[in-house]
Amino acid sequence: MSNTQLGERQEREQAEAIAAALGITADELEGLDWTIDDHASDDGLVYGHNIYFGENSDPDVLARINGLIDGRWVRIGPL
Repeated sequence: MSNTQLGERQEREQAEAIAAALGITADELEGLDWTIDDHASDDGLVYGHNIYFGENSDPDVLARINGLIDGRWVRIGPL
């Protein structure tokens, strides 16, 4: 397996884990405008992740995400 294939596989697995945590499909997640940041302590211990959704995200899909804050972000546990 090449480095490119390995990277693509890891990205796909991460997207599937994020989608599962959000209660949507990986295809639905792919259609959203989103970014991810670590929710970490000052010394780098990662508690989870913050997922931020851009204005171009489908409001119908966003409406199905539990815990969405201000309609634009959600915190999930570690992946």
